[in-house]
Amino acid sequence: MRVIVCDTYEQMSKKAARIVAGQINLKPDCVLGFATGSTPLGTYKNLIEMNKSGEIDFSEVKSFNLDEYYPIKRDNKQSYRYFMNENLFNHINIDMSNTHVPNGETENPDAECDAYERAIKEAGGVDLQILGIGENGHIGFNEPDACLDSFTHLASLTESTISANSRFFGEDEKIPTKALTMGISTILNAKKIILLASGANKNRVVTELLNDEINTSIPASMLKTHPDVVLICDHDAYTGARLGIDIGGMNIKYAVVDKDKVIYKNKIETPKTESEIIDTLVNIYDNMKAKFDVKTLGIGTPGIIKNGEVTAVNLPFKKTPLKKLLKKRINLPIVIDNDANCAALGEVEYGTATDCDNIVLIVIGTGIGGGVIMNRQICRGKYSMGEIGHIIIEATNGIPCPCGQNGCWEQYVSARALMQYAEEKARENKDSLLYEIYTENGNQLDGEKIFEAIDKNCPVAKAVFDRYLNYFAAGINSIVNVFGTDAIILAGGITAQGDNLLKPLKEKLNTNVRIEISTLQNDAGALGAAML
Repeated sequence: MRVIVCDTYEQMSKKAARIVAGQINLKPDCVLGFATGSTPLGTYKNLIEMNKSGEIDFSEVKSFNLDEYYPIKRDNKQSYRYFMNENLFNHINIDMSNTHVPNGETENPDAECDAYERAIKEAGGVDLQILGIGENGHIGFNEPDACLDSFTHLASLTESTISANSRFFGEDEKIPTKALTMGISTILNAKKIILLASGANKNRVVTELLNDEINTSIPASMLKTHPDVVLICDHDAYTGARLGIDIGGMNIKYAVVDKDKVIYKNKIETPKTESEIIDTLVNIYDNMKAKFDVKTLGIGTPGIIKNGEVTAVNLPFKKTPLKKLLKKRINLPIVIDNDANCAALGEVEYGTATDCDNIVLIVIGTGIGGGVIMNRQICRGKYSMGEIGHIIIEATNGIPCPCGQNGCWEQYVSARALMQYAEEKARENKDSLLYEIYTENGNQLDGEKIFEAIDKNCPVAKAVFDRYLNYFAAGINSIVNVFGTDAIILAGGITAQGDNLLKPLKEKLNTNVRIEISTLQNDAGALGAAML
């Protein structure tokens, strides 16, 4: 599901109208599915203006409305036929015989539903369906926990829907308790779907729609099974504070984002046991909820997430059902993903790559982590994706890797690999400046010490770094060829060297793709988690 967030209701209405206009201009005899209610009124107003100005022509368009109260007279001012005539059909050059609304006056609702379904199929199916969403998650009059594999049918309305609609009826009018409505299966048969949501009263259901799994309590969640759905909403419907937590081996970092602005960030030392980490995450949530109107919780964690269970080498997680444990204590939509994926998302949302749609983030630490973003969305496989540290870079006589392969990229380009090789060469060249620095530093080296030797023109240090860059460039060239990215973003401790690393690396690359160092660094994971 693609999401378009607009600043105002007026902007979202124009955006939706433009998509509808594009469909009409692409296929003048297209079939449109219309919805009623207050939310699409702005879209219809824009379509009327575009029709009058000659931008679009409705003369060949056919339309089918989602639903109609039952029973109700078509000339009743609260009927959906009356609504559509008054708010759209009477003001555009559409052939009224091509407009279809379920007949609320029928004496045989089952036959009417069957005929309506046949008419849609005979018209070739709906090309573009416009939907609104109810506060309880209904689309059309498909209410929560109703049969969600149905076609056009007679539905009984819930008390919440009857109450919400009562404001449209006078004191002496009988409020309908039933409706003729397209079923979920009918809706999902549309080739393209626009879902509209506006106002703070829709914030809860939009949040649940986007962050929870498909479930019958939110009928609109079935739209996630459709290949071409766009949610267009205003900030009031979409926003609310989002809490992101990045669980690291040393520290747990967290941030609160509201209306795409970072309003709070902090960190705390990572506890040693699984139960203590769970308690800490809940405490962070409780503290942030007391200060901010937190609507969602995103969590980034190292390791593999499989079937909802987290296993991480540097955390006390071994098949830990992290989300399940947290849901018992936190009543919010919760999304959990790999920490490198979160960091990559953080980069396109807030960091170095905000102008990019497709990036690969390379995190250089004790190993090499990676996050892949395509069309501004995290790329995920069935269990994991982006394990770029395990690209085979030295197929012949490669260094053994704990993953079971030989010659993995991280055995040559991780910070640990660089230090180990530099220390090895220092011991082999005891007359070198690198060895002198190595012994002065307690028989160990780090990135800063290696670059100190390079700055002082130590040939051994330069040779170590040149080998490192060759392997680094070879891996990046492969990644660019595989993913075709807009940019490669580098993060991790060694990137603190800035141009001392970046400039010579670029000289060895066979690509013009943008290579940059992360501006967010350790904050990327928490910010990306907030946006999951």
